[in-house]
This record gives sequence, C-alpha cells and structure tokens, in this order.
Amino acid sequence: MVIFDNAQWGKGLILDGIVQVTQGDEFIYHEMMVHVPALGREKPIRSVLIIGGADGGVLREVQRYDSIERIVQVELDKEVLIGCRKYLPEISGNWKDPRLQLIIGDGAEYVEKAAKASEKFDLIILDSTDPIGPAIVLFEPPFHKNLAACLSETGVIVRQSGLPVTMPKVMPFIRKCFLDVLPNVRVYLAPMPTYGGEIAFVAAARDEAGDITTPKSAYFGKYYNPDIHRASFCLPSWWQKLIEEFQNDGQVPIETKTYF
Repeated sequence: MVIFDNAQWGKGLILDGIVQVTQGDEFIYHEMMVHVPALGREKPIRSVLIIGGADGGVLREVQRYDSIERIVQVELDKEVLIGCRKYLPEISGNWKDPRLQLIIGDGAEYVEKAAKASEKFDLIILDSTDPIGPAIVLFEPPFHKNLAACLSETGVIVRQSGLPVTMPKVMPFIRKCFLDVLPNVRVYLAPMPTYGGEIAFVAAARDEAGDITTPKSAYFGKYYNPDIHRASFCLPSWWQKLIEEFQNDGQVPIETKTYF
C-alpha cells in the first residue's frame, strides 16, 4: 500500500502497484458508481450494501440520500481502511454516520450469509479491485447468484468492471454473470484519466426496477448530471463488439492484453 501526494492529481492510493484512487478525478468514478443506479430506480433507496470502498468515496455519495436508513459496508483489508481514514479524509464520507454498519471481513462470505438469511438491499455497490488475488472470488458466478438473492424487488446492483482497453474480457464476462441471474443488465461508462481510459460499470436488476438508463429525478454533482446519466449508456462500437463476440469459458478473465 502506498499513499502519495502528487502535484497534479493530489493525494492518492496505490495497491499492488496499481493506482486505486486520486483526488484529481475520484469524483467521476464515485458519482457515476452511485448516482446512475440510485437515480435510475423507480423508488427511493432505503438500504445499501457496499463491498469494498475503503477510501470512503462511495460512502460519501451514498450519504447524500436522506431516504437511506441503513448502510452496510464490508471491507476486507483493515490496514487499507485505516490508512485511507488517516491520510485521505478529503475523499471519504462520514464514517460515524449512525446509519452505517462497517464490517471488516470477506465480502463474498457476507453476501452468502445475507442471501441465506434473506436480507434485502435496494442498492448493492461493488467497489472492488480488479480480478487479482483475493478479489477473484468477487468475480465468480456463485457470488453473482448470491448478490441477486440479496437484491430487493426494485433494487439495483452495480460494479466496476475494469477498463476494456486493458482488460477486454472482464466487462463482457461480468455482464454474462449478471445475465445468468438477473434479466435487466446494462453497461455504462465513465472517463477515468488516472486509470488510462474509460472504465466500465455493469448494472443489474429485476424487470421491476424499470429503465435504469433514465434518471428518475435530477441531481447535479461535480461530474454527474441527468444528461451524463443518459449518455453514459452509449457505448463505443468496439465495446459493443466485445459484448457480441464474447464467449464464456467459465474462467475469470485475468489478463492485461490491450484491445488495440
């Protein structure tokens, strides 16, 4: 773990040699991860589950919704969480929010137990690292099945799905995993300069959630707005080709070969 301060990008976090977050553009990622699924729903959000998100940026954006009564956040790495809380407070939300239940533990195990206990969430956000090391389990089909079991009738799940330019199989793989358990699955994008390109998000829901590509109320963030919400679902032709030509071999794709 490296926490740095850069003249252009401000403070940031590096894990395993990969930039995870910087002050300079984190607002794009966090606003798009939260507000697209939150405002694409037909009904107000009451409960949220966050897997990962040690930097607290997702929590910050989630806390903007007064309708939310319960937030559960499950983070595996206690040291990363402590480091971010100490050195990156400019990014994080309110860790003392009484609505928040912070759990240090395995996200996959929590979701499995929650599914068996019939716990339901209106919004489930997976702010995990790429499919490397311990995070691989969060990309496997059984995990997606448990996620679907934890989703309320009109709930939405969203997860970051890598940069197609460097991990071209990850986004279509995740899309397929969600389509195996939920009927309403859409891919959207956001530009992330420090990641080196456009990042993919996959959102999944039941049909009762409605058309998540259309915002149901207006919100204007530093990056997010209703027009950006709609436009984010317009995918480049080569992304569409990746989706159309994807063949699932059952293995979690771990590769960094570029598309071009």
